[in-house]
Amino acid sequence: MSFDNREESIRRIIDMEDRIAKCQRCLPLSKCVYKPSFGKGELDPEVFMVFESDNKNTKDSKWLINLRNLIKNELNVDNIYHTFLVRCEPKACTARHNLNNLTDGCSTYNKLLNKDNICFLKSNICSGITVKPSNEEIIRCLPFLLEEMEILKPPHIILFGERVIDYVSKSFGVYELDNHSYFQKKNINFYRASSEESFDISEFTQFKTYFQSVL
Repeated sequence: MSFDNREESIRRIIDMEDRIAKCQRCLPLSKCVYKPSFGKGELDPEVFMVFESDNKNTKDSKWLINLRNLIKNELNVDNIYHTFLVRCEPKACTARHNLNNLTDGCSTYNKLLNKDNICFLKSNICSGITVKPSNEEIIRCLPFLLEEMEILKPPHIILFGERVIDYVSKSFGVYELDNHSYFQKKNINFYRASSEESFDISEFTQFKTYFQSVL
């Protein structure tokens, strides 16, 4: 990547992240997120990984480093980037639910969580339970992921989990998938992986064969 192209990518990513940080599309959800989850990695990625949302695995730096090293070694690449389908980690929270009932949907935008993960409603560490994103939350957040792909233009994208596979493939006009672990669209090679919890090195058998054939 040339210096000018890299600078442009950095500018566009910063602009997108600023809009994500200010996003109010899922107002009750974003109230309990001090900082959304942003993509991380090299800005000229050979492999671009997409997870459904931030969770205990992706927050575990050791787990993430091991996965990145596995992909680097198995596919013989250097530059990897990972990001999320949904940027705000969804949580089930009775305190927020009760507040929404009292205020008719929390129309006023005020964060309920500080940088130390302290809930202002309880004056204690957030006790919200992580849950799967709703379909509505995915649809509202999906444009950011598609924009991120367009900015970084990765040649290879690994989609982790059925919901990530479903929403991303349909965004690229692929509505029926065969039994292969990969498909190609708009000069991008997409690889279908199981969720990060159950991902296994054996899945690289088909990945490697196709990956090497398109290099």
